[in-house]
Amino acid sequence: MTSEVNPSMKQEGAIREKQKAMPEEKTAKKSEVYYSSVAYLQFEEDTQVLANLHKKGHINKLLKEAANYDQGDVIELDKTFKSPLKNKGDDLVKEDKSYAVVYNNSVGGTYEVYRKVNEQNVKENIERYGLPDNATQDVKDLARVAEKQQHKVYPAEEAPSPLLKQYDSMKAKHPDAMLLFRSGDFYMIYRDDAVKASKVLNLSLTQKAKGIDTVSFPHHALDTYLPKLIRAGERVAICDQLEMPRKEKVEQTKSDKDLTDAKELRDQLANRIVETVGKNNHHAFMLPLSDKAVNVETTKGESVELAKMQVLRGRVTFTDTDGNKLQLRDLKPDAIQQLTEKLPTITKDHIDGLRAKEPLSQPAQQSASVSTSPHTATTDQQQKFIDDIKAAMGSSKMVVLPDFGTKKGVVAGTDEDKGISLNRVYAWNDNVSFAGSVTGDDANKRKYYHPENIRPEFYDYLISEVKRAVAPQLITENGQKVTSANMFESPKHEGKYFFYARLDGVGLHPKAVKEADVEAFMKQDISVTDMFAKYYPTKMAKQLSKEDFDNTKLSDGRELTSFRVYKQRNEDKPHFGEYLLYAEMGDKRFHATPLTHEQLDMYFDRTQSKGQLAEKVIGEQLHLKSAYEKYKLPENIPTPEVRVRKVPEGSWLISASMGDKGQTPERKLSNNDLYSLFNAKTATKEQLGAKYLMEDIKEIAHSQSVSRTQGLKR
Repeated sequence: MTSEVNPSMKQEGAIREKQKAMPEEKTAKKSEVYYSSVAYLQFEEDTQVLANLHKKGHINKLLKEAANYDQGDVIELDKTFKSPLKNKGDDLVKEDKSYAVVYNNSVGGTYEVYRKVNEQNVKENIERYGLPDNATQDVKDLARVAEKQQHKVYPAEEAPSPLLKQYDSMKAKHPDAMLLFRSGDFYMIYRDDAVKASKVLNLSLTQKAKGIDTVSFPHHALDTYLPKLIRAGERVAICDQLEMPRKEKVEQTKSDKDLTDAKELRDQLANRIVETVGKNNHHAFMLPLSDKAVNVETTKGESVELAKMQVLRGRVTFTDTDGNKLQLRDLKPDAIQQLTEKLPTITKDHIDGLRAKEPLSQPAQQSASVSTSPHTATTDQQQKFIDDIKAAMGSSKMVVLPDFGTKKGVVAGTDEDKGISLNRVYAWNDNVSFAGSVTGDDANKRKYYHPENIRPEFYDYLISEVKRAVAPQLITENGQKVTSANMFESPKHEGKYFFYARLDGVGLHPKAVKEADVEAFMKQDISVTDMFAKYYPTKMAKQLSKEDFDNTKLSDGRELTSFRVYKQRNEDKPHFGEYLLYAEMGDKRFHATPLTHEQLDMYFDRTQSKGQLAEKVIGEQLHLKSAYEKYKLPENIPTPEVRVRKVPEGSWLISASMGDKGQTPERKLSNNDLYSLFNAKTATKEQLGAKYLMEDIKEIAHSQSVSRTQGLKR
């Protein structure tokens, strides 16, 4: 390869001198352009395609092929330069507006692929992710210049931003607490609190202008991160945003005095009614008016007859005989004054009539606890039920009730005497609600029920069921609670079962269950603990500390210089949607190696160090002895003689002789395995034979066995 390419040893200087004279596509030095390396290709299988195109002079195709190595991830500031020519012997093969390819004839011929980024992109990357210690000198120089410019725009004596002022003010009131400050859709943590939070939560620490440390996470992740801070011994104060009060819309033709008088009349009527019946926070109080002939005039000049009045959470509304909803503001002041004189008396008489119909043995309820139906709980009963349910749920916002849908889980509604099969309960603000379906309805049509929709005789039963549902079936070594662990049949594939569980209230990805385990679990021969340990092993294992997890040392004493797991989000790239491993060791780079589900669990659950995970994923590329220990020849077959030879074309082939039974086909060895066999001596011929020839060996052994059997039959 080296004889075919003539690199320019002084191209760096030539490019700088002729920068203006050269065409744009061959310019390797522009003040506004930086070069960020996305691939360093050294091994034969990586460089062979590029070398062939290079040799034939197909430079445009070479550039297009090289661009495929870009995984589309963020700029790496430790591999970003002003010029792509960084080493002795570098030769700029080709560049366009997006990429540049550099060739170097050392070490058997290497290629470096650079993505071209503008100066502003690099600045934004520094601002967003901070300046790492191993950043290139070019990047550090740019950061230094940007910082000086920032100081000119924002001098040191400039007052802090209004947001930071608010944060500092709240922090002064709670100096001994870590302050989670809500800003838009994120919770922000600043200064020293940010440094501590980044270690506890394993979140990236960034710096805003003026060097203020910051950590942030989405507001919906509060239930995930808050328990971690509490378990770490931190005292936490949460500062949430308040909604601006809603301004009532009024017609501009009305004077302020008229508006004030109208509002006072509405407030007076509402207060009189609420004093009589209570706010009824969870169950509306209904007053029939159809037989009272109450006629009122609306603000539109229409005369209507009221059919009923409703009181809910201190708000009074009406329904007319045509079924139209009316608010107090929809009525003229004279009509409101008329209702203020009539309605309190009518309401009191209605309540007295209801009480007179109640059994004498039933204690009289106060006005705030009036029930209009023997099947409806009073406001006090509903409130106690809500409090008990929320206490049983703890911090969970939703609890699955797996045993519901059976006969024992049927709850009667109040409006209609139907059975309601409940399967979930939700906690929201100051109330709770249940999800379920009515017998005979479409099972997929979910309905929601509130405490006022459920007969009070079922309250205690529901509370006990929620307590049972949230009780942990087991607690992991990391103190996490496992609830709702169960097995279910796939709705799409009959006979296929999945094991599912919730961990600290969060649902885990269902795992397909082996046929033998399905039967054993149904017979209760396997416990929930055994199933969880088998199908979620990393959840049961001890979680490593951040320091141990970040350890990149390998079993042979070497240490990775870079390790990263990322998701491929570019639809045009291979392995789209998969998680890939990227690693470096010195000047060697290992790209785009997909992780299995098991390896991903190890990574996200932090049960293996980064070094240990790299051994499992790219151990053969790292020439580790542990990576080849899994390859073993079949024990029930006489050990074949494994042979390795080099053919005139330069390739190495491996085969196995099985004596009088014949010989396997020859298979080509990869460069990685050749290096492990001859240089690193971490792999044996037998191990490589098991890797390349296992199916061939089994096929030969099986075919010979069949021939002998047929011969005996003759």
